[in-house]
Amino acid sequence: MSCSIHLKQLWGSESSKKQQGTPHIKLFWNVTTAVLLMHILLVPCCHGISRLPIRQSKTVNFFSRISDERVGIVKREAPSSKALSNMENNLKGISGNGYYLDINIGTPPQTVQLLVDTGSSNLAVACEPDSNVDHYFQREKSSSFVDQETSIHVPYTEGEWNGQLGSDVVQIATAPNFSATAYVSCITQSKDFYVQGADWQGILGLAYKALSRPEPSYVPFLDSLVEENGNLDNIFSMQLCGNSFVHSQDRPLLEGSLILGGIDPDMTKSELFYTPVYKEWYYEVVLTDIQVGGNSLNLDCKEYNFDKTIVDSGTTTVRLPVKVFKAIVQAIQTEILANNKEGLPKPNSQFYNGETIQCYSDMAGPFKMFPIVSFFLQQSHNSSFRLDLTPQHYLRAVEPNPELAVQVGLPSAQICVKFGFSPSATGTVLGAVLMEAFYVVFDRSASRIGFSQTTCPLPDPDNPVLKKTIKGPFFSDKNLNSCAYKKTESAHEAFLVATYVMAGFCIVIILPIIFIFFSWSQRVSKRNKGYEQSFAE
Repeated sequence: MSCSIHLKQLWGSESSKKQQGTPHIKLFWNVTTAVLLMHILLVPCCHGISRLPIRQSKTVNFFSRISDERVGIVKREAPSSKALSNMENNLKGISGNGYYLDINIGTPPQTVQLLVDTGSSNLAVACEPDSNVDHYFQREKSSSFVDQETSIHVPYTEGEWNGQLGSDVVQIATAPNFSATAYVSCITQSKDFYVQGADWQGILGLAYKALSRPEPSYVPFLDSLVEENGNLDNIFSMQLCGNSFVHSQDRPLLEGSLILGGIDPDMTKSELFYTPVYKEWYYEVVLTDIQVGGNSLNLDCKEYNFDKTIVDSGTTTVRLPVKVFKAIVQAIQTEILANNKEGLPKPNSQFYNGETIQCYSDMAGPFKMFPIVSFFLQQSHNSSFRLDLTPQHYLRAVEPNPELAVQVGLPSAQICVKFGFSPSATGTVLGAVLMEAFYVVFDRSASRIGFSQTTCPLPDPDNPVLKKTIKGPFFSDKNLNSCAYKKTESAHEAFLVATYVMAGFCIVIILPIIFIFFSWSQRVSKRNKGYEQSFAE
């Protein structure tokens, strides 16, 4: 928008002023007064308009006072009568490829496998042939499918897809008593979305409707399921057991559980500790500290949550802000120097950056050499609890490329691992590497997430590190609400509103003035013509 005014159009040329005589002295004064008046009004308005921000702001939900009763320790809970016992072991997969679930879509039902993802909100499935999937949902064969005639595009941290939005009857295969008519995103094109070798054809987003695409008005599947089934509590829990050093191509451990509507006490061997959901879009929570080998990183706790901390089953590693990631790597290297009594080979920087793997003849030594990394989650305004992540979980077992192993001279009996932490430019993500060490409860009705020690077998049961991996509460003298990273978008949003108000004010004031000015100038022009005619006579 421009506020410039071509003053030559108002003033006329120099020669015309000389020819027009005495009446134009009065006109000169009136025009000068009008222009000065317009300048006084226009300058602040133009200044405000020219600074209108073009970046969209995000809304932020800040903590209200958190009661200890709401987020305190909750002892082992009895299963709800609505909990679905037949959903035990209904997930398949491993952390590197994701965990997936059998889903029935359409009439008659077609069974597809969808990645279970707490970091998004769309139910999306392949609806066209793709070289990366072995089958897909054929919407034309479903009598209940309704095309919503809406295009949709969803990007992720890695990968993206395009498709068309529809709706259909959706049912989790292991819960035949619960179904809902829900939005189904039909994937027609994708890039780096499907994982090679994975056995899933789409994604089941379990986050809040704020993340729903193309906009939050399209209700996610989980919300529709709870709304259409009055006897289903708004809660689900996950146990992921796919990380194991006993994997083999003949008998891999591919299992996990997604329990809708309740908590299964058989999946936890400790009390449940709850952390409040800070903001309902992702499952955003607040970290209050991170320790390596029992020593705090001593960073401002806001750094751990820059610019958010989320619990996301669809991400493999624990992703950390760059500053925090570098601090953790440095602390681990320091601990390795102190703990490496056996003189084992130390990982290089490429291992920590995720570019290479590290191999050992057995894991007993590395589990003693690598330290425990502890994450403290807010429990109340002045308390937290600690999740201890042992090297058994953050050293991810991988099978080396056989050809590469021969080239570098690796013995066939070597066990190779990959680093379970990675740097992030979009905040902290507590991914599957951490979730596999705990039973995780997403209590949406109370806006909180619970953690307890899982009953999954240890990745390497012959080399246990800790008997108990969750402890608390730990009390603090400071208000832990301050650890949340409060995005500047709140101030930015206020400024945006103010500038739009100013712009509206300018329009309301300026348009009448311009109208009055031109009406006045036309009357003056007519009067001047009268003067000129009288002089001519």
